[in-house]
Amino acid sequence: MKRFLTLLLLALPLLYSFKQADNTRTWVYLNPQVVADLTPYDAALAASDLDRYRYFTQRNTIHFENGLNVELMSANEVTALGLTVKTSHVRTQPPAFDSGSIFKLAQNGHLVEVLTKINTK
Repeated sequence: MKRFLTLLLLALPLLYSFKQADNTRTWVYLNPQVVADLTPYDAALAASDLDRYRYFTQRNTIHFENGLNVELMSANEVTALGLTVKTSHVRTQPPAFDSGSIFKLAQNGHLVEVLTKINTK
């Protein structure tokens, strides 16, 4: 019995970390079928400051040049999951100047924002 309790106590932190890992994705793929493998996108999104593109109470969708669309959870939803949000980065309203950004994965696996030029004439 003592051996069982020892194993249980050693396994609890491991089980908790697996549960936490499942809840750390703060985005939803809207059309995952457009890419063969989501693994590099998961890694790039997890390493990026997505709070810059979030709103407090509504979700925001970002678009990739290959057609993949990713819906970011609102800051309130992320907080409800027990995850931290950089509230100073979260948008309170749409930016005054929206360049119509498109994202892509760089060769090094990082998320890159590609600014598009909007012709005002």
